[in-house]
Formats: sequence, C-alpha cells, structure tokens
Amino acid sequence: MMNKEMFGRIKTAAGFQRQAIRALLPEGMEGHLDVIETEVKAMFAEAVTKVMADHVTGECKSDATEDKADTKVKKVTIE
Repeated sequence: MMNKEMFGRIKTAAGFQRQAIRALLPEGMEGHLDVIETEVKAMFAEAVTKVMADHVTGECKSDATEDKADTKVKKVTIE
C-alpha cells in the first residue's frame, strides 16, 4: 500500500491543480466548478459501487474467463 508521505504529496498536488484551474477561469465560475466537482465525485462513487456489487455477485468476469465459458470441447479422432 502507498505510504502516508506519498499520499500527502499527491493530495497536496491535487489541491494545487484545483487552485490553478480556478485561477485560469473568470470570476463567478466557482459555483459552476463546485457543481461539476460534486457531480464527478458522485459519478465516481456510483461507478465504484457498481463494480463492487458486480464483483460480489460474481457478474464481473475477465475476458479470458468469459471466453472459456463459451467454448465447448469436441472429441476429434485422427486416423
């Protein structure tokens, strides 16, 4: 797992990115950015919840597993 120092640096960098984006846009856009930020967080949480639910119910399959499940073995006699 990632150590606390690296996580802190990544979080700090993300904060600077957020400030830089807000600095580039005209005044009065903060409200719009807050709404967009909230929606993106909600979308991410919803996607993670869906993936975890699929994983728990067993619906989440890798491509290799799915291909193996669809193939059937046929006996071949070579003369």
